[in-house]
Amino acid sequence: MLETELFLPIKELLENQGYQVKGEIGAIDILAVKDEEVVAIELKTSITLKLIYQAIERQKIADIVYIAIPKSATVSHQNNIRSFHLLLRRLSIGLMVISKQGVEISLDAKDYDLNQSRNKNKKTKNKLLSEFKNRSSNKNLGGMRGKKMTFYREQALEILKVLHAHPGISPKEIKILTTNPNVSSILQKNYYGWFHRIERGSYTLSEKGIQEINNGS
Repeated sequence: MLETELFLPIKELLENQGYQVKGEIGAIDILAVKDEEVVAIELKTSITLKLIYQAIERQKIADIVYIAIPKSATVSHQNNIRSFHLLLRRLSIGLMVISKQGVEISLDAKDYDLNQSRNKNKKTKNKLLSEFKNRSSNKNLGGMRGKKMTFYREQALEILKVLHAHPGISPKEIKILTTNPNVSSILQKNYYGWFHRIERGSYTLSEKGIQEINNGS
C-alpha cells in the first residue's frame, strides 16, 4: 500500500466528522481543520523512528497529531506492538491503522497521565525496590546476559552451603542457621534442582547441588 492510498480513507473519515481536509500543506502529509482545532497526520507505509520524529515536529504547530500506517506495517512489529503503543501514548501521539475495511483509530491522541501509570504499576515498583533492598551481593553488571544474581538465588545459595556443611539437616535447623524465614518454601519448590529430600524433615544436596558447589558457589 502506497502513502497516497492512505490519504482518501482518512480524508473521508475526518470530513464525516466536520473537518476540512487537505493534503501536503507545507511539510505535513494531511492537515485537517475544524473551528480552531488543527489536526496533523503523518503517513508512512512502515513503522520507523523517522516517523516518530516527524510527529513530534508536528506537535509544535498542531493541536492533535496522528500517525497513519497500513495494517500490514503492524505485522513486522507484532512482538513489540504494546511497547510501540506505549511510546505513542507517552508522546501523546495518536495512531490510525488503514486496511481494506477502512480506518481504525488504534490510539487517541490525548495527554499521557504519568501519575496514573505509576499508580497502576505500584506493585511492580515495590517488587523491584524489595529486590534492591534485600539483595546483598552486587555481582550483576548492567547490561549483562545469562545467569543473574537475585535475592531468591542468594537465599537458595545460603541454604545450599548449609546443607553442604550439614547433610541431612532439617528445614527448622537451616532456618536457625540462616535466619531465613523462607527455607521450607525454597526447599519444597526446589527451583534450581539443588536439593534432595531424604525423608520428611531431612534434606541433602542433589547432584545438581553438588555440581553448583563444585563450580564455586
